[in-house]
Amino acid sequence: MRIAQQDNPFNAFMSRVGDLALVNIAWAVCCLPVVTIGASTAAMYEVVRGLHEDDDAPVLRRFARAFTRRFGASLALELIAAAFLGLGTFDLWYLTKVEANTQFASVAYGVIIAIGLIVAAGAGFVFPVTSRSKLTVGAQIAQSFRVALAHPAVALETLALNLLPVVIATFVPGGLFPVVFFWGLLLTAASAWLIIRLMLGAGIIALPAKSAAPEA
Repeated sequence: MRIAQQDNPFNAFMSRVGDLALVNIAWAVCCLPVVTIGASTAAMYEVVRGLHEDDDAPVLRRFARAFTRRFGASLALELIAAAFLGLGTFDLWYLTKVEANTQFASVAYGVIIAIGLIVAAGAGFVFPVTSRSKLTVGAQIAQSFRVALAHPAVALETLALNLLPVVIATFVPGGLFPVVFFWGLLLTAASAWLIIRLMLGAGIIALPAKSAAPEA
């Protein structure tokens, strides 16, 4: 029976789900120290990219190697993202709690949200390529924005995938628990897999060329 064959579609699918679950759990555990979120996210994308390339090395071994690769750059990117997020959060808090002019506060609130979304969309291609990039931190951020401008549809789709758990946790009643559970177990890596697939489809990144078979 075909179900018993090792290379049937069901087995291949379940093997891929298992790999994604492993890298997802590794990502979640390595994010716990907080300062390692950037390195953990870059490592997750590197492993997921390897899955697209049919790299048959063990998932956790690949993750460990990628986690330490360009750790300093990943940390710098994380700190920049945290500073931007902190500044935006403070501005929104100030407009909500302190600013007396409600009309000005409403306009400013919308402007800050719009700027935040634009920056998030522009920076969406930073971590997916961090492990393999040889650019400086600033050049890598600039490259991400250039790619987003050249591929706005992919940038918006990437932004939507990244924001989906935040939206569910914030606006869906009782949404925090399923987000923590499902995105902590599988869906973060699954989203990364989809983002890498989108980038491959748009030609932003490419699969390595396969070497020709040796002649007999």
